[in-house]
Amino acid sequence: MTSIRWWWRQPDHFDWLSAFLHVRRMATMTRSVLVAVTFCLAAVPFALLLGSAPPTATLQRTLSVLAGVGGLAGAVLWLHRFPTKNQSIVFAFTASFSIACAVLAQTDPLTAMLGCTTFATISGYIALFHTPALMVGNLVVVLAVTAVPAVALVATDGYVRTVTAYTVVLIGNIAVPYGVQIIVHTLGVDLLKADRDPLTGLYNRRAFYRRTAALATTGTGTGTLLVAMIDLDEFKRLNDTLGHNHGDLALAAVGRALRDSAPRGSVIGRAGGEEFLVAVDVGDSHPGSIGYGLCKAVEVLPFPTTASVGTACVDFRELLSGDGPYEVITTVIAAADAAMYEAKRSGGNRTRHYVGPMASRDGMTRHRTWSPTTRRWEALPIVGGPDPAPADHRHGLRDRDWSASW
Repeated sequence: MTSIRWWWRQPDHFDWLSAFLHVRRMATMTRSVLVAVTFCLAAVPFALLLGSAPPTATLQRTLSVLAGVGGLAGAVLWLHRFPTKNQSIVFAFTASFSIACAVLAQTDPLTAMLGCTTFATISGYIALFHTPALMVGNLVVVLAVTAVPAVALVATDGYVRTVTAYTVVLIGNIAVPYGVQIIVHTLGVDLLKADRDPLTGLYNRRAFYRRTAALATTGTGTGTLLVAMIDLDEFKRLNDTLGHNHGDLALAAVGRALRDSAPRGSVIGRAGGEEFLVAVDVGDSHPGSIGYGLCKAVEVLPFPTTASVGTACVDFRELLSGDGPYEVITTVIAAADAAMYEAKRSGGNRTRHYVGPMASRDGMTRHRTWSPTTRRWEALPIVGGPDPAPADHRHGLRDRDWSASW
């Protein structure tokens, strides 16, 4: 019972798995395969309608059309872009409904039983991306739909052949998703172990990329992503003066402080050494308030170190362009890193925000900057691609009226 309870409580896989596929540049291939498979399955009921022995009853013809239309709708969903988690759930049950309609539209019970084997494709999909509860819900649909042609098959082929056919369908719809679940769980455990920095408990750099990508791929695709690069000031002196044990304690304390002070929903990671990264969807919020808060959180720690913080922003639509957000995230981190070094050159214990141009897909560059008057992001004219520089917008930690300096 304990194992079943543990299995039942497994979380949804969609967010981390879709982000994993994007970071590994496999998202486009995954979409292509799903579009091809869904389109082929959607074509089957239309082909049967045009075949030599099409269904003649109005109900059966209607079910065939519903099956084909549902399948085409699913293919179009994946053709557009990688769906959100909720859209994926709708796709799964739309596909299951379409297969059920196609099965119930068949006049030959043996053909209908054969069609029930295609439920295994959507069973495997649900096991790959979603929860055990959705798997069980789909299995109930499979058992109920398969029972309809099975009853008709008994009259023509007897119990032995019927039970054999029903068992084949049942095994396929249990073995396939269960096998997929084992693989996904093993992958998830390995990723979880590999995702965390052992000293701070924060994400490592690789996991930070994947989780930041998930902010775009699992959301609405609108809004603004802010990335903050945090580097500890005088950390080498702390290590040399107090020893590496105190340095490790300071790093762990900084990790806790960043978790406590970062906005809800932030992705927080350790980039390496004394560098940390924070990514968050800021919407129309002032980026300076986030950088200031992170800087202040480190300053008040009981260690002789402060932080230089650099921030940079990019529109989420840029992350969703192309084959994946990996390159865009790298660019934003580089911009935040440049701003951080400008803060460090200015004395440290302060924050700078990068407002230079970000490269776009058409080769031009677009400036977006924050207006303290309208309290909204405003786009500047499209310009060419000169080398950008971090803006001289700093927030002294003892200057509480940070908004006035922007």
